[in-house]
Amino acid sequence: MTVERRSTSTDRTGDAAIASDADAARRLLQRPLSDEELAAQTGEVARPLEEEAGARISLLLVECGGERLALPGAVVRRVTLPAVVHRVPHRSNKVLRGICNLGGQLVPTADLAALLELDGAGEEGGSRHRRMLLLGESPEQWAVEVDHVIGVVRIDPEGLLDPPATVRAARDHLTEHLVELAADSGTGQAERVAVLSGPRLLEGLARSLA
Repeated sequence: MTVERRSTSTDRTGDAAIASDADAARRLLQRPLSDEELAAQTGEVARPLEEEAGARISLLLVECGGERLALPGAVVRRVTLPAVVHRVPHRSNKVLRGICNLGGQLVPTADLAALLELDGAGEEGGSRHRRMLLLGESPEQWAVEVDHVIGVVRIDPEGLLDPPATVRAARDHLTEHLVELAADSGTGQAERVAVLSGPRLLEGLARSLA
């Protein structure tokens, strides 16, 4: 389905705001986030969406398995430094890494890149940019690691694009929308990033326990 956009000054203002948010997210790639910024980003992305017409949608942009992805704010509960993951005998698998302790709570931990069948799945990098995300509602919460937390962007619903009709990998199945970031200053090309479906993502993680 193609989203129609009318050529009005209001639309142009909205487009400029979306581009500005995406540009700000790109600049965050140039430096690591401090612990204070992590706490602020977590609060921002987890803030409940306003139920009013024209409310903007909060997305957390991350890098995982060599790709950039967007997670809906409604599914992200916390962003933390990586925690030690303990394997569960006879239960751990390609997706289920084991369990970890987050704030005194034992949480099942999964390999997000493996779940999405990304090329970089299974690579345990030692980058200081790596962060752990706590997803979902208790008691059915999950922890996943990402290579880099880029930051939070807020976009208008009209900025969400329909995903491709073809399903080539698990990532495509879990993709609910696409969002277009502002053109990169180096390449001059805009970039489309997959926005994962929160419910489908949690369902996929739960299947790794079977």
